[in-house]
Amino acid sequence: MSRYSVLLVDDDEDDYFLTTECLRDIREQEFDVTWASTYDEAFYLLNEKQFDIGLFDYLLGARTGLDLLRIAKDLRLHTPIILLTGRGDVTIDSEALDLGVADYLVKSELEPEKLERSIRYSIGRASALKALRESEGKYRGIFEGSMDAICLLNESGQFTDVNPAAIQLTGLIKSELIKKTLSSLFENDLARINFEQEISDKKDILDFEAELVAANGDTQTVIIACTCHKMPALPNEVFFQAILHNITRRKKAEKELLIAEKIASNGRFMRLLGHEIRNPLTNIDLAIGQVLEENKDDELYFFLEIIQRNSQRISKLVTDLLQASNTGQMHLSDIQPHELLEQTLEIASDGIALKKITLNQHLSPHAPIIQADPDKLKIALLNVIVNAVEMVEAEKGTIEVSTKIVGDSFVFIIKDNGPGIAHEQIKKIFEPYFSRKPNGMGLGLASTLSIVQAHGGQVDVQSQRGNGATFFVYLPTKN
Repeated sequence: MSRYSVLLVDDDEDDYFLTTECLRDIREQEFDVTWASTYDEAFYLLNEKQFDIGLFDYLLGARTGLDLLRIAKDLRLHTPIILLTGRGDVTIDSEALDLGVADYLVKSELEPEKLERSIRYSIGRASALKALRESEGKYRGIFEGSMDAICLLNESGQFTDVNPAAIQLTGLIKSELIKKTLSSLFENDLARINFEQEISDKKDILDFEAELVAANGDTQTVIIACTCHKMPALPNEVFFQAILHNITRRKKAEKELLIAEKIASNGRFMRLLGHEIRNPLTNIDLAIGQVLEENKDDELYFFLEIIQRNSQRISKLVTDLLQASNTGQMHLSDIQPHELLEQTLEIASDGIALKKITLNQHLSPHAPIIQADPDKLKIALLNVIVNAVEMVEAEKGTIEVSTKIVGDSFVFIIKDNGPGIAHEQIKKIFEPYFSRKPNGMGLGLASTLSIVQAHGGQVDVQSQRGNGATFFVYLPTKN
């Protein structure tokens, strides 16, 4: 036999007895009735106790059962409530339903069978709503707590709902996102067209890789899984659930690993090539030196000097290539980073002075000791500084060198007011043999990245065409 707790709110004692008698006549169910004869008593009980069902009289002196319904709604109580009244009124009925009343009964028509059916329906409906709320809460928790960005899109691919991870990924607040389509955030036009076509065809989209441009201009690489769902009530209408998995770090790590492998492979090739080239060059230099000492013919002497000069240039080129490709064999020691920076700037001072470049320094007042190979780290920083010197305009160029501490890293920052780097070039800037300069070999920045990574650090660049470039060299501080 089922047993339910009932809150009966009625200011008429006769009606209270009639209602309780009606409850007693209901078969196979027992009711523990708590009577509240005033609005204030009912208000107190709603705050203090939990009931399975509520029976509220509409008229409660100066207050009404609708007022109690509002209180229950404000308190977010999920107790099903049946409103009792002495007369039928469509307006009252409509207002009660808007406030969430479970049912509406006229007292003069009250009888056990009708009351039992109303209670059974109300409790059953409340249980179903509770299960629905719990299910919704569970899936809302998954939605809100997901580390991946989860979005709901309408049939046009426009945002209708997003979770916090999507807001963090895009840098846009929810009200801004729901005015946009997902594809409008794509950087690549072809990707945008392909995605919009799939949405238009109402297809599921799996493993779609795209680059999103966030509100701050940063580009994030994501893998999108987009599922098309049909509306049960409206089979011709659909919505999409899109999950965006951010793989920016993974792609960056894969690219850095590829660059490191290229540099290592190039290093092995350069050492082999250098050895094979230097042997005949040594013989050429010795032979030319001997001939120059013995030769008395001025015209022949002129051509022999050209041969010697170019032989020496080839030898220097081989040496430069070997130095750029040899980032191994680290000899670490404790160094003061500002002293190392000062030595590096001294090496670059001639180029800075010749182009009449303005050099500004903003150094952190507290520089921790770092472990580094001073010779190799100087090469890494010098490559960035020389690159900035070559890119800025003579007499108008400005280079700003600064340092700061970020978490467990000490950061060198080199900023210039040069022509900047196009977005498509930023992706290749650290690749071996890629150069923006007509006569560049494209090994300087690749060497910088390799050296810094060998120190356990990282290199990053921020730039836009026409707005200069800023390089960040992160190095771990000594624990």
